Amino acid sequence: MLLFVQQNKVHHYPVEKNCSAVYQNEQLRDTVPHDAKPCPYCMNVWPESKDKRITA
Repeated sequence: MLLFVQQNKVHHYPVEKNCSAVYQNEQLRDTVPHDAKPCPYCMNVWPESKDKRITA
C-alpha cells in the first residue's frame, strides 16, 4: 500500500474515487508520518465512528 501526504492528510495512492485529493508528485511512502492526519475518504476513518462500537 502506497501513501502520500498532501495538506497534512495521508491519502492512498492511487487516490480513492470519493477523495478530492490529486496526486502531484508528492513523495510516495509505505509508512504513516506521526504528524499527519488520515484522510477519511482514503483511510475509511470517520471521526464520529471512533467512539461507537458495532454490536451484533
